[in-house]
Amino acid sequence: MTMAGHDQAGLRKVRIYGVLIALLGLMMFPFYAMFSSTLKSESEIFSSPATLVPTDPSIGAYVSVWTQTDVVLWIANSFLISIGTVVLTLLLAIPAAYSCARNEFVGKRVFLLGVLVVQMFAPVVLIVGLFDVITSFGLFNSYLAVIIPAAAFTLPFNVWMLYGYFKTIPVSLEEAARIDGASQLQILTKVVLPLTKPALVASITYTFLYAWNRLLFVLTFLTDASKYNIPRGVFSMVGALQTDWRMMLTVSVIGILPLLILFAFLEEYIVSGMTAGAVKE
Repeated sequence: MTMAGHDQAGLRKVRIYGVLIALLGLMMFPFYAMFSSTLKSESEIFSSPATLVPTDPSIGAYVSVWTQTDVVLWIANSFLISIGTVVLTLLLAIPAAYSCARNEFVGKRVFLLGVLVVQMFAPVVLIVGLFDVITSFGLFNSYLAVIIPAAAFTLPFNVWMLYGYFKTIPVSLEEAARIDGASQLQILTKVVLPLTKPALVASITYTFLYAWNRLLFVLTFLTDASKYNIPRGVFSMVGALQTDWRMMLTVSVIGILPLLILFAFLEEYIVSGMTAGAVKE
């Protein structure tokens, strides 16, 4: 390659990295603004012009939230609701996706399309009907009142992604296990699911994130403050006459830390699972 060619290749890399850095900065700016505000005083948060860097940074809000709010309880409830949603979703999605991937039956395509259509409805559109169902079954003010609707709305995505991934696993592996005397349940749990690890991790992560960030279901179906999750806890800090915005932002930052840690550890599986799940029938 000539010197001019090297210069053009180098200039193109600079442009690409420049665009990527600009996009990353644009996406991360709201999180930076939220984090930097937790280090400012209440007056500096609303000062004009706004300051990008705290003039007198303080971690006082991070100390205060542990004693003045129920942030630990909210985090524990968020974990309980999210894990419950993940378990219920996978218990339903895995058999449904596997059956569709391995069997041909009348109405299979209609079923899969129907599952996809459910994904298109916003929860707020169905909340009144869901409220009637939840109260009719006596689930109001229980964790199940939040877990069941959250699982229902994450189920379509998980069925389709797992369905696509199951289709990529050779049937010959299952036939060999069947010849060795394995039952259908053993084939699914000991042969198929271990090979589906990237898709399962992606499903777990997506469902966990969805349930962790739900406010509408908790706001509608839970009135017991001891069962609030992080979003509902932050919402409860809005006062009628005065709101401590610095404390609210601090709880919000603490609330997203578990998600960042989860994503950092599972990023490789999430990407591979999402890509493999994109296989068409």
